[in-house]
Amino acid sequence: MAIGYGTRVSSCSLKCDVRHSSGDVRSSRLDDCNLGAPVQSQLGPDSGAIFDLFVQEEAVESLTLEIERLQEKENFLNRLLMAMTLLSRHRSIVSGDLGSALRDITRMAALSVQVQRASVWFLDETRTHLTCASIFDGLEGLHSEGAQLLASDYPTYFAEIERGRVVAAGDARQDPRTREFAEGYLIPLSITSMLDVPIKAGNRLAGVVCLEHTGPQRAWLPEEKQFAAFASSLVSLAMEATERIRGLEGR
Repeated sequence: MAIGYGTRVSSCSLKCDVRHSSGDVRSSRLDDCNLGAPVQSQLGPDSGAIFDLFVQEEAVESLTLEIERLQEKENFLNRLLMAMTLLSRHRSIVSGDLGSALRDITRMAALSVQVQRASVWFLDETRTHLTCASIFDGLEGLHSEGAQLLASDYPTYFAEIERGRVVAAGDARQDPRTREFAEGYLIPLSITSMLDVPIKAGNRLAGVVCLEHTGPQRAWLPEEKQFAAFASSLVSLAMEATERIRGLEGR
């Protein structure tokens, strides 16, 4: 067996011929040749330390990003909790002034969830249209009201809210429940995502709280849905307070 320079053999004891540089061939025994040992790196002696440093830096960067993400989530949750606390204690909710209560709720909802528009819509008695009772535009910092949506124009959406379901549409222009709004409402107003939560008056569907996001599409978080549901419950409470106070005043 001729073995040239750099040849490796398995761990064994065998006799072989080795050709020396002089040209002579001599027999030699190789005992326990350690073939299969790891191939030695061609890098310098500090290469291992450099690799370890790279891995450590990558791990630190990943950990830093995770910490920043958690801090951002904590700040977000604290903001929602603070908004819920302030709204639940706000005098307008139980004042009997429904318009004032709705303005406070829509403004706080838009600022807390960080959407451009937050609104409250009420169904009429015939359940053929929704009327905007209050909408807050965060970009303009203004409230408005009075817009109407007809059930005949948006039958799928009206059927969905009549079932009392939350409509969380990340891609509102393509979602089957909301795409009817695309041409006449969503695209003109640059709305990409919608989150609508039913408003109940007793066991009756009274309307919806609507959060509308502009910019890149948005996947609604569970906490955002819970906040929208909380805002809806406050609207119900404000409605009850208004009716109660009007009843007392009418005596």
